Amino acid sequence: MQQLSRTILRNSAFGLAAQIAIKILSFAFTVLIIRNLGANDFGQYAAVIGFGTVFLFIADLGLAPYTVREVARLRDKPEGPEQIRALFADLLALRLILGLLSGIMVISAAVLTGRPTLMIGAIALNSLTVLIYAIHGSSEALLSGYERLDLTSGLRVVNQLVFVIVGAIALWLGFGYYGLIIATMIGVAVMTLLVVRAVLALGVRPSYITPSRWFPLLRAAFPFGVIGLTLGLSYRFDTVLLNIYSGDVPTGHYNAAYNLIFALVTLSNVLNTALYPSLSRQAVRDPSSLPLVYERLLRYLLIVALPIAVGGFLLAEPLVALLFGAEYGPTAPLLAILIWVLPLMFLTEFLGYVVVISGREARVARAVIMSSSVNIVANLLFIPIYGVWAAAIITVVTEFVLLVQYLWMLRDMLGQLRWGAMLRTLVALSAMTLLVWLVRDWPVLLSIALGGGLYGAILLLLRVVGPDEVAFVRALRGQ
Repeated sequence: MQQLSRTILRNSAFGLAAQIAIKILSFAFTVLIIRNLGANDFGQYAAVIGFGTVFLFIADLGLAPYTVREVARLRDKPEGPEQIRALFADLLALRLILGLLSGIMVISAAVLTGRPTLMIGAIALNSLTVLIYAIHGSSEALLSGYERLDLTSGLRVVNQLVFVIVGAIALWLGFGYYGLIIATMIGVAVMTLLVVRAVLALGVRPSYITPSRWFPLLRAAFPFGVIGLTLGLSYRFDTVLLNIYSGDVPTGHYNAAYNLIFALVTLSNVLNTALYPSLSRQAVRDPSSLPLVYERLLRYLLIVALPIAVGGFLLAEPLVALLFGAEYGPTAPLLAILIWVLPLMFLTEFLGYVVVISGREARVARAVIMSSSVNIVANLLFIPIYGVWAAAIITVVTEFVLLVQYLWMLRDMLGQLRWGAMLRTLVALSAMTLLVWLVRDWPVLLSIALGGGLYGAILLLLRVVGPDEVAFVRALRGQ
């Protein structure tokens, strides 16, 4: 347990620091991009990324998350190193082939949907990055399986630095979003070289490619691939449809709010990424130790997510004006709706990992298929009529449908957890909500500071955060 705790803490600490650095850079640069490009060009850029994301699952088909779990399980076995090398070789070959197929499909989709020539060229250029990601994703999956998320997180910071520097130069030179796509390619290429070097430093090299193993490998990874497909569709299908039916400007307004939401999901994502390989091993070694970790983490995720959602809802208009400027005024009501997906995403991501760690990824796949089917059908029905409003509401509904399914799957475990501290959290949240509403016309940063200060003080006063949390962190650190 102590070894598990130290690994989780190391990965979480390095990962959190790295992801915070990434998101600060990414968020600041995204604001610069949105302001520099304007709603029309930013809408085109978001649509280009959306087309790529919808077809990105083909370049992986679940191989990366499957590899993380298998490497985590194999590395301690006597025959594990040789099996890992064989897996690495087949993974590289498969992902390069799938990456090429993905690029062909995304370009074909852009042509068939009648996208402008400028966008088709950008989509084709962006699809080349998928081939680089094939090598990067294979190598990063091995590092994650070896629980070196401190390395992968640091390398993502390097990627973001390169992207920001090259992208800023491209914007300054007037290359528009084509320059941003090239900056992305350069950043991913640098990160890939460093990831490969880190894998070789671990002594892991691909062995012989064995095509006869490819079908069993794809079949084993299939549930993860279904998850990737449906999540990709859920998260970007609305952007593609908005661009087709509503045009570039509404797509830009919608994605300005959407990108802000994804920036805020970092805290949940880094924690779950750090936990996944460690808890996959612990589920084999000592499964009885997991419920305590689950209980604490669920509570912490809600403590963080709920005040952000409430604050974003109450302060959406001044936040958008501060960040993006007057041109993005229509983004504010969209942000007020989309912000409620944040606590839902915090929960669904974590609970999905809990189900996968227990070896029931097929159930996760079914749940994601159900919620994504709701998303796709609803978007097809309502976006042509109601545009961005439908996209925003459907996004929240989709995540809620997914959460309900996970809660049902884990009802026995969740029923055993203690939720008393959450009632005290709601008291702190109510006080914060009242204060922020009263000062909502004050400068937005001051309103945020006052609300956050009151919330934190009440959490301490009511002992929602206190000695138990200190003891929990000490247990994670080990002696």
